[in-house]
Amino acid sequence: MTRDDARGDRSARKAAALATAIAKLGVDCALEVRGGLALLLPTPEGVTTLQQDETRRAVLALAKEHGFTHVAIELPTERRRSSTPSTDAPLLRD
Repeated sequence: MTRDDARGDRSARKAAALATAIAKLGVDCALEVRGGLALLLPTPEGVTTLQQDETRRAVLALAKEHGFTHVAIELPTERRRSSTPSTDAPLLRD
């Protein structure tokens, strides 16, 4: 295993552990990792849960505990809901 492979595997483990911890908070979302960024892709129900200040603070704390430096939330759109899996870029390009 190369250093890059080890880093990718470690990132995947951190992401899986963070996703599990966030799910325990009751936030229904997918999670993507981009370096030190944990990108949450919540369902509409997950957005409702994330509207609570305590929940957002808990998500941030969990992300830091799992080695992430930043958290972003990509709000659901019709375009994202229609894709399977949801891998759309956050910016639309022509």
